[in-house]
Amino acid sequence: MCHGRRMLQLLLILASLSEAAPSGYRVTKANTNGCELSLGPTEKDGVIPMRAECVWPEISIDKFNGAMADLDKHDDYWETVVDSTVRRVDGERSLVFQKHRSKGINDREILLWMTHKQVDGYDRYSWTKATGEPITVTKGNVETARSDGYWQAKAEPSGGIRVVHTLSYDPGGSVPGFLVRWFQTSGLEANVADLRKALAK
Repeated sequence: MCHGRRMLQLLLILASLSEAAPSGYRVTKANTNGCELSLGPTEKDGVIPMRAECVWPEISIDKFNGAMADLDKHDDYWETVVDSTVRRVDGERSLVFQKHRSKGINDREILLWMTHKQVDGYDRYSWTKATGEPITVTKGNVETARSDGYWQAKAEPSGGIRVVHTLSYDPGGSVPGFLVRWFQTSGLEANVADLRKALAK
């Protein structure tokens, strides 16, 4: 009986994700870590936006909000984020320095404006590059050209949360094409897996 109930829950999750990708997005993985992963149409600057929509039955909205609001600890949740430090708070937004690390390329450094707001019932934590803010990049590292995106979640009626993650990212500098393609697929998969694992602790 328990097995049948779990199967029904899994089928409901899969059904709820089947229409998740917006128009123009191509699904790359239909179910990984409770998520549907997709890539959008190429943007004007050549960046391909990434998107994940997930249902995590074991995670509470309070756990999600607690982790996302603690900007200084984002490097505890994602393997690719090796430093996340709030530089200052300006009204409802925070200026955050981050250092990103991926195999095969030099570390990337960026200043981000991060905000939290309610959008259509979701708690949304978004960021964009803080253009115009001075940054001194560590010798050997590269300034990230672009990073725009958000993590958002809301409680599911049946328990757990529904999560949506979007990211438009240009690492800057010279990056082999195969690494860019890896990041758009396996890298996105790792991002959602990292967060789910961290929230489940």
